[in-house]
Amino acid sequence: MPDLTLTFINPRLFDDVSFHPCVRLKRWESERVLSFIPPDGNSRLLSYHIGSQSVVAIPVYIRHNISFRDVGGGRLDITVGPKQTMGRAVEGVILEVPMPKCVLNCNLTVNQGKYTFDPVSKVLRWDLGRIDPTK
Repeated sequence: MPDLTLTFINPRLFDDVSFHPCVRLKRWESERVLSFIPPDGNSRLLSYHIGSQSVVAIPVYIRHNISFRDVGGGRLDITVGPKQTMGRAVEGVILEVPMPKCVLNCNLTVNQGKYTFDPVSKVLRWDLGRIDPTK
């Protein structure tokens, strides 16, 4: 049975970390090293956020153009693609866009993934999933 260890260049960037039960928490807390025996099948090893004070290069680029009309309506163009990732796919890509309070609804056409809009929080959430650099 494999026993894996992952180390990070700067693990202190991780905020609000949650782990799969297979991760040895004491080792993470003492050394900031992920040590675990991988579970069978696909699973999420950890979830985390990176604080806004931390400057981290993300593996995707984002281009956007947003325009609103005075009489209602508007246009939102967002392009997301991989930066140089050495041919590896970028997985679990989710984009969250806070919209102005005047936005009541969003009807979008996406080329990949799916989107949701929460009219209460005014947040557009686009789950792109996996971005393959070869496409």
